[in-house]
Amino acid sequence: MRIAGLEPARVAPLPPQSSVSANSTICANPHISLEIEAFSPTIYNQKSPVLTPVLTETPKRRVTKRFQRVSKGLYRFKKTGTLYAVFKVDGKTRWKCLETDDPIQARERMAEEIKKSTRIDWRQAATVTVSQLLEMYEKNPMGLAKSTLKIRKMLLRVFERTWDFGLGIRASAVKPIMLKSWLASRKQEQSLKVSGLNNYIRMLHGLFQLAVELGAVAESPTKTIELQKEESPERLTPTWKQALSIIRAAKRQTSKDLLSAMLFLGLGQAELANLCGEHLNFEKRQITVRRQKTQRVFTIPMYPQAMPLLRRFRKEGRIVPAKPLFQRVKPREAIALACQRLKYPSFSPRSFRRAFIIRALEKGVDARCVAAWQGHRDATLVLKVYGHLIQPRHMQKMASKLTF
Repeated sequence: MRIAGLEPARVAPLPPQSSVSANSTICANPHISLEIEAFSPTIYNQKSPVLTPVLTETPKRRVTKRFQRVSKGLYRFKKTGTLYAVFKVDGKTRWKCLETDDPIQARERMAEEIKKSTRIDWRQAATVTVSQLLEMYEKNPMGLAKSTLKIRKMLLRVFERTWDFGLGIRASAVKPIMLKSWLASRKQEQSLKVSGLNNYIRMLHGLFQLAVELGAVAESPTKTIELQKEESPERLTPTWKQALSIIRAAKRQTSKDLLSAMLFLGLGQAELANLCGEHLNFEKRQITVRRQKTQRVFTIPMYPQAMPLLRRFRKEGRIVPAKPLFQRVKPREAIALACQRLKYPSFSPRSFRRAFIIRALEKGVDARCVAAWQGHRDATLVLKVYGHLIQPRHMQKMASKLTF
């Protein structure tokens, strides 16, 4: 091939083992290298070969879906088979593990979860913290008695010091296992008995019930935490004869009157302390009583066994409106001294109330009436607490009625 202005180049054959190309031999002459490069730029401007993405990229893994749609709003996690509910609340998609692989059971649980979610105020759920619940609890929206509230506040202080998950945690983020682990540590560190542990459980129930009422949670995390069964404590209760002997053995007349009212009316110290003149109605033979523990108002009859005592009070001018019937209601010392002189066991002031209940039951008074006289809503508590104290003689008397 002849090129204008150039003589034909003689190209010597290359040795077989040489790595030098024919083109490089031609381009070794500086006078012709530029013209040849301009003539065939595609050949002489070629850089080192570049592999295309088809050759270099690793093959993409095929993405497999983790969930399989079972029905509307119901998806199965393929790895474990567990079913999940998927639904929208306030424009946000919610996933909830239903903890079952049975579609029928899952649909029932999904309906329950959707119903629960409608009770949740999601703003409250995102903002209400345990610290805020503690502050609200101390304001006593539950209407607890002062003595009960005092004990609960002491338990709250312990909770604040020992809660390991932080008081700033959202109430909706508190799980039952957190509360159970905290209770277990309290039981171990404080060597709590069943009654002491139950006090903590009651405090937690009340605390997280506030979260339910605020709408921060649909269900309290304490729902699965039940009160422990307590052993029935040994309650020393005097017989009616022993109680009368203790009254006679009291030295001060004020103590005799107070103990007599406790025994004959079946009232406790707090109820007698709140008793004023206007609460006694001799025309209807009724006494209006406020139960200190529940603040429930109820009425009791003026029992025949109490009438001589009440008539004497009226005769002495002690029954005056807006004036307490008893100026001082502290019978513990008088009972202790009387029991010591009589060589009786150490009975408590509450034992006089139990003596009244037992005598009423032994006399054949209906348990529902006895419960109403104590300010209870039904007879369950009376039969549970006091039923086993009925003397065998009364039980034998009842058994004798079962004749042909």
